[in-house]
Amino acid sequence: MCKFKLSFLIVSIVMVSILVTTTISIWGSYQSFNEILIENNRDLQEEYQKEISKIKEVAMQDSENVIESEAMFEQAANHLLEVKVVSFNVLIERLVFPLVLSIVMIAALIVWIAIKIVRPLKGLATGIEGRGAIQSLEEIDDWYLEAYHLKKAALNTLTKSRKRIADLTNQLKLDSLTGIPNRRSMDQVLNELFTNKVPHAIVLIDLDNFKNVNDTYGHTAGDEVLKAFAKIMQESVIKHGICFRYGGEEFMIILPTTTIEEAVEVAENLRVKQALAENLFGQPVTLSAGITAFSTAIKTPKQLIATADQALYEAKQSGRNCICVVEEFSGTTF
Repeated sequence: MCKFKLSFLIVSIVMVSILVTTTISIWGSYQSFNEILIENNRDLQEEYQKEISKIKEVAMQDSENVIESEAMFEQAANHLLEVKVVSFNVLIERLVFPLVLSIVMIAALIVWIAIKIVRPLKGLATGIEGRGAIQSLEEIDDWYLEAYHLKKAALNTLTKSRKRIADLTNQLKLDSLTGIPNRRSMDQVLNELFTNKVPHAIVLIDLDNFKNVNDTYGHTAGDEVLKAFAKIMQESVIKHGICFRYGGEEFMIILPTTTIEEAVEVAENLRVKQALAENLFGQPVTLSAGITAFSTAIKTPKQLIATADQALYEAKQSGRNCICVVEEFSGTTF
């Protein structure tokens, strides 16, 4: 379906109206001008006839000049009748050319105005789609009221949309219960560390006997335990690394540029705080942790996590509420 641009349609209508109006005016002016000239010529012819009659009367007295005088005046009268009513060149010079020039100037003015009107609208349409959309919109010259309101509405909408997208993106990266980064974020961080070959250690944590908490006090109470532990964990490692919820009652701490010895110190400090933390049950919810570190023998983040999981398993087998370290990966290749 063919659709006209609003500016093109407006300009076309205006120009056609001007052309039609001007053409009618030119034709009407030409007709009026001709009628005036015809009347003037008739008057002039009558005057000539009167003069000829007078000359004839005078010439009757001199028979030798009568024929010659009459021929001369007849020739003048006939010549007058043969002359065109109005010269086309005169019409072009005096009437058409000024009108055409005026039309051209008016048309140029209309086109200029149309471009000025359309430019902000085009800028709004294209600016929203670009990467630097907000900056592009702010640079638009909103010189008339409608463009100003459209620009303001577009900026408000774009700003709110981007904020909403940022909020949703953050929600995708955060655990909805504890508010700390989730496993998706953890995978991204580990991949970046491996890609850039940055030395780092990880601490894989599991809350001991957490199933008993859910079974005895309910899942709501269990959720409160998870949130309380996430808060203690963040406070303990805020200067050292990043905390993540790995899944269920399992958590992970990534410690960039940290040795195993330093990681053990961080984990032990967290273990003690958690064992001493008060809760509604009157008994502590302890943790077990497995620690490992990046090395040339470990090729992928999955191998690193598997090594930490192996260390966590050994901590569980050692009676829980303790920390175990495994430095070398042993198992199938991931």
